[in-house]
Amino acid sequence: MNNLSIIIITGLSGAGKSHAAKVFEDLGYYTIDNVPLPILEKVVELFYSLDNGITKVAFVIDSRAKDINLVYQFIKMLKDKYNATSIFMDASSETLIKRYKETRRKHPLGSDVSESIKKEITLMGNVKDISDIVLNTDNKSIHDLTKEIISIFAIHANDFIVTLQSFGFKNGVPTDADMMFDVRFMRNPHFDDGLRTMTGLNEEVQEYVKSDESYHKFMEKLTDMVNMLIPLYVIEGKKYFNISIGCTGGKHRSVTVVENLAAALSNNSCNIRIKHRDIDK
Repeated sequence: MNNLSIIIITGLSGAGKSHAAKVFEDLGYYTIDNVPLPILEKVVELFYSLDNGITKVAFVIDSRAKDINLVYQFIKMLKDKYNATSIFMDASSETLIKRYKETRRKHPLGSDVSESIKKEITLMGNVKDISDIVLNTDNKSIHDLTKEIISIFAIHANDFIVTLQSFGFKNGVPTDADMMFDVRFMRNPHFDDGLRTMTGLNEEVQEYVKSDESYHKFMEKLTDMVNMLIPLYVIEGKKYFNISIGCTGGKHRSVTVVENLAAALSNNSCNIRIKHRDIDK
């Protein structure tokens, strides 16, 4: 049986459940909207039994199921039996009425929008009470809501990918870099006959580069900056952060810096990928 992370997206109609589902899709969740409750547990068991690489699932369960008592029972079952996390999308009556007027959609509980909203707020009270997280979307833009969901559910996840790339300026600068640093100010092992044929993967080359008095101060400031930026980019909704480090040939200094920066970031919750573009040129 595989490990499965289950999120339940529930709440009031018009409070932002559809957008929340899209955000979870972007976070790598397999999202299922309005699955028939009688088959819900069968669907969950199917995900557990299949070895298909799906480890995160989000279910949207709300008043469209008609029987709110069943909605409550199934959400409680998922929480108790499968350790699911439930997020309740909430908003005031005034906000919901305004949104329905703007979209001219029909409320799932009836044609009288105002009465249907009032009824749903009452009926969904028990569901709200057992929810792990209640997000009020009054005065929140789609962008604000996206950032808030990501800040809660992704800040400790390993979905964020940091690519550290070494390169040589003589071979051209990379076009996919979000940030680029030039380390040609450091001592160049190329001019040492014993190190010229080696690369920054060799300990002798690394020790040579680290002997430069500017190396440690530069690495300290670079590491601090990257550690500061990673959670900010995650909250903003970025999925990738590409950092390129360049020296003249892309074999010694830039490789050394990339390897040691990766080690310094190893305790971070993101995925670190290393690419030495020009090491074999």
